Amino acid sequence: MRVRLGAMLRPSSSSSSSPKGQHLSPLPQKGKKKKKRNFTKTRTTRASLQELQQGEEEIVVAVLKYFSAGGIGCFASHCLSVPLDVIKTKIQLDPELNSNMSAAELARKIVKDEGAMTLTRGLGVTFFGYLIQGGCKYGGFETLKRYYFHGGGNIAQLVLAAMVAEAVGSFALVPFERARVKIVESETYAREKSLFTAVGEEFDAFLEDIAESLLPVYLKMIPYTAVQLVSYDVLVNGFVKGTLGVYGGGEGDGELFFALRLMSAIAAGVLATVASQPGDTIMTRRYCKEDEEEKKCEAFVDNDNPVSGLFVGLRQRIPMTVLIVVTQLITVDYVKESLGV
Repeated sequence: MRVRLGAMLRPSSSSSSSPKGQHLSPLPQKGKKKKKRNFTKTRTTRASLQELQQGEEEIVVAVLKYFSAGGIGCFASHCLSVPLDVIKTKIQLDPELNSNMSAAELARKIVKDEGAMTLTRGLGVTFFGYLIQGGCKYGGFETLKRYYFHGGGNIAQLVLAAMVAEAVGSFALVPFERARVKIVESETYAREKSLFTAVGEEFDAFLEDIAESLLPVYLKMIPYTAVQLVSYDVLVNGFVKGTLGVYGGGEGDGELFFALRLMSAIAAGVLATVASQPGDTIMTRRYCKEDEEEKKCEAFVDNDNPVSGLFVGLRQRIPMTVLIVVTQLITVDYVKESLGV
């Protein structure tokens, strides 16, 4: 009985043994599931990152093109008007000059008294100063307008964009403008100081009293740029393209569009001149070179009509500023179009 019970409990060879090479599959473990990678989602994420990177690169390239167009337009326009700028500056520095004389009469007088090369004083600092300032001015304005205000915005946003861009550009311009005024005012200073020496000294002086140095140039340049850029943008994009529907791309529209754009630039130049004239007078007298014996550059105030003193030289400055603005705006537009922005 004991043997039979042992035999019954002993497993048979046929049931206990498995065929050669055959293994029993392990029991499934609960709670451990193999994670499947979502290759479609990974590919989509990578594509999105590539598109984002490509978009950022395109924005950087566009911004650099705006800066380049602004720099080219500004230094070209300001260098062309250097003789007129010399005449205007001398009127503001020397109240004894007859401001009722025309620009041509004043030019002949300056050439007779000081020589023809006097009308080219400050050309170097004008070139480099406005190359930098123009890049910041137009590059900043177009960048803010297109990428922060989504291609346009209302007039208040355009004014804000122009003011911010000019604040940066004017900060870079101050040392050059300080040096230019002193070069025009003093033949000795112009002869003894090289371009970079003069700018370097004025940059050091600028840093010593940054607030007092920035205020005069901001009083001139921020109203000038805000009125110039916003009025031109509204006239061309709002009136010429929006109201009249003239884009210059259709047959026979090219000449009409150029004429309307030219008139818009002239109007922007006149408005910008009047808006910035008080600041221009204050800046010129603030940056002039004072003599120890007599401060002939010191600002004077007409006690009977103090406001009129701030508009000294306006008549001579209008043709100069209109020449600058028209050359600048048209040049910047064509450079932007040629660069594809």
